[in-house]
Amino acid sequence: MPVSCAFAQFTDDFSDGNFTNNPIWDGDVTSFEINNSEQLHLKTINADTAILYTSSTVITNSEWRFFIKQSFNSSNNNHTRVYLASNNSDLKSNLNGYYIQIGSTNDNICLWRQDGDIHTKLIDGTNMSTGGSVNKIFIKAICDPTGKWEIFAHDDNSSMYISEGIATDITYSSCSYFGIFCKFTSSNSTKFYFDDFYVGSIIVDTLAPKVESILVNSPLTIDVKFDEVVEKNSAENESNYVIDNGIGNVSQVIRSNTDSSIVHITLTTALSYEQLYKLTISGIKDGANNIMQSANFDIIWYNIIKGDVVINEIMCDPSPVVALHDAEWVELYNNSPKQLDLSNWTLQIGSSAKTINYGRIDAHSYIIIGHQDDEYLLAQYGSFIGLSSFSLANSSGKILLKNDLGEIMHYVNYSQNWYKDAAKSDGGWTLEMIDSHNSCGEIDNWAASENLDGGTPAYQNSIKAKNQDKKAPLVERIIVSSNNSLEIYFSESTDSVSVMDITKYKVSEGIGSPFIVQASYPDYKSYTLQFNGNFINEVLYNLEIENGISDCAGNSISEKSILRFGIPQKIDSSDVIVNEVLFHPKNNGVDYVEIYNNSDKIIDLKELQLSSWNTEDENWYNINDISKNGFQIFPYEYYVLTTNKDVVMQQYFVAEPNNIIEMESLPSMSNTEGNIFITNKSLQMIDGMEYSDEMHYALLDNPEGISLERLSVSTSALDRSNWHSAATPGRNAEGFGGTPTYENSQSAASISQGEWSRTPEIFSPDNDGLDDYLQINYNMKEPGYTANVSIYDSKGRLIRKLSSGQILGAQGQIIWDGLNDNRQKSKIGIYVILIDYFNLKGDAQATKLTCVLGGDL
Repeated sequence: MPVSCAFAQFTDDFSDGNFTNNPIWDGDVTSFEINNSEQLHLKTINADTAILYTSSTVITNSEWRFFIKQSFNSSNNNHTRVYLASNNSDLKSNLNGYYIQIGSTNDNICLWRQDGDIHTKLIDGTNMSTGGSVNKIFIKAICDPTGKWEIFAHDDNSSMYISEGIATDITYSSCSYFGIFCKFTSSNSTKFYFDDFYVGSIIVDTLAPKVESILVNSPLTIDVKFDEVVEKNSAENESNYVIDNGIGNVSQVIRSNTDSSIVHITLTTALSYEQLYKLTISGIKDGANNIMQSANFDIIWYNIIKGDVVINEIMCDPSPVVALHDAEWVELYNNSPKQLDLSNWTLQIGSSAKTINYGRIDAHSYIIIGHQDDEYLLAQYGSFIGLSSFSLANSSGKILLKNDLGEIMHYVNYSQNWYKDAAKSDGGWTLEMIDSHNSCGEIDNWAASENLDGGTPAYQNSIKAKNQDKKAPLVERIIVSSNNSLEIYFSESTDSVSVMDITKYKVSEGIGSPFIVQASYPDYKSYTLQFNGNFINEVLYNLEIENGISDCAGNSISEKSILRFGIPQKIDSSDVIVNEVLFHPKNNGVDYVEIYNNSDKIIDLKELQLSSWNTEDENWYNINDISKNGFQIFPYEYYVLTTNKDVVMQQYFVAEPNNIIEMESLPSMSNTEGNIFITNKSLQMIDGMEYSDEMHYALLDNPEGISLERLSVSTSALDRSNWHSAATPGRNAEGFGGTPTYENSQSAASISQGEWSRTPEIFSPDNDGLDDYLQINYNMKEPGYTANVSIYDSKGRLIRKLSSGQILGAQGQIIWDGLNDNRQKSKIGIYVILIDYFNLKGDAQATKLTCVLGGDL
């Protein structure tokens, strides 16, 4: 209730930042502080009691007011006493006086008289509860000249005081102190807050009522809430309410039976949808006969839909601090033209859903949601809603906002990739939405804040811009989830109505259309299609998808799609192989591993993992699922595994973008040496390689951004000579070398007939991707031969000991990169390859080949 203040014996709102002056508080001063919200805050550690007191001599014909927040469910061991009057400064000992107890086993507000060590309850509160996880309560007490006491309270949902009860007691008429007494367990030792103390003469209400909020419920009904109880006759006078644009006077006004600060208005003429009107209100009286002057208010009839309230900014990793407080939070933004009541909305983080008890967000305005314990930090930025638990994952997380009807307002599934800035993703910076009207934009509509504070809580995002979604969704992949069902995955959230039309799908080989399509919730990016017929092993099917499927922005797929699928087959060793590895990316780059389906099978990658091998402990570690939900790969095709598809596509030419698979994480890959293996779910090795920077072409100026490519799919990946630096520059940018999703720039030629041969006749080791190395092929009549291979120049000088005691398989190749034993490039000219080979049966032979090392003169 708005008031004008009479003479006050003291007031304290702690805006001076201390409680040691004007007035002076004493007691357990080290247990309290003034927080950043200019509130008196209990800040201690162990279970205990703590008091503060200040001088006060009033009882009868007096009024007391204060605000208290208890962020816990009250109990006998966790509550507050506010001593309105005491003859003793030691509020923990025997005394004579009166106090209000906020909370107890009954979770209510009561007035007590204390006589030494005897406590007598005078008023047993009946309205306000202190049993919530957060209790914000405004309390007023009055003792009139006759000793009649009345206690009032309201929470932060309203500004209207409600009576908790009346009693008469004139036992004590004088005192010396006013104070607070906190009793707490260790878990609640920092969860008491106080503010806005007033002690003085009874305040007389001289201010007229004000409109607190207006809610347009329908085209014909409006609720107006005032900041205090309004007088019935003036409140129900229809002539006190006028609406412009042809509506005129309202037809009926009824004051609420349950809350006398609310009136229900009924119109004769309906409001037009989304048209702005002015509601003029005048002549409304309160109980003290204060009359409201004429005031105008904008109103609009508008139905809230998905995307009207969005998750607009995310502080998931506040440390190391840039300039904002060390606290996690999300910011909501109201895109709509009307004020919204967020009561009973839910915010779900991961699997934890929390109900918002109360909060209003104005049209085109912001509100912050965080942990209730961080209110004193976050409320400084703007409107704040505190939840009893609130925790955001640093690397990735799912946040779902639903209204009071359970309808989705916004859903985000953020990740570190959304920052698009490696330094900022380490902490201290927020993720900001670029265009709040593009609520389904995902990574394309988010980036790291550019504000020097690290974020923009409760005000316009630093990267705000128009960023309309104009791209139609893509069908990324399909997988077989059972012998009669498929799962189809889209590149973005879709309009479920268009996707769930069963007539849009048809499978070949007589299977036909599904009998049902089920959507994933809440992202609507994947769907399950169930069919009457069963799929058969080793049959390749086509799924035809008609056009007309759209995303949530209305962009539609304009052409029919045809996708292959089949029942995946058992994976054996070397069916899927490591074909290319980038382990030393450039700045702002990411590692990637290219795999190759070296079989004629359809393989589901959910059965495989990327792992590392610890040679000392002889066990697997850094084990990462390649695709938890599944990803079918087809015979003799290349696929790239990475953590950021966009970065790979920016830095390299990518022939098949749909063949890039984003993993949550790759095994940690050192820039100098390590290993990477493909294993099955039983941790049996399918394929793998050990790498080091020494395997790169020795004359490379800098191996950053250059992958190692496998030369032959038939030669073991563990053979170091079977790897070579990718040709540079690559097909994208200067300094980058790699061939993600297509055949390698360096590859071995097929092995010729005869025991020994070489390919090509002339080679030029300049890493341009054309004849960069000499391939010395062997095709033995049986495995088990041992070979010594040496390179001599035309003058008979030994240039390179290429192989010494190498045990040969039946087929393979030995690579010469054109370098001598000093790792220097050999001169242009003719070279002789001398080969000695023998087996344990006594078969010893020798052969000689020649080659030409060419290049620019």
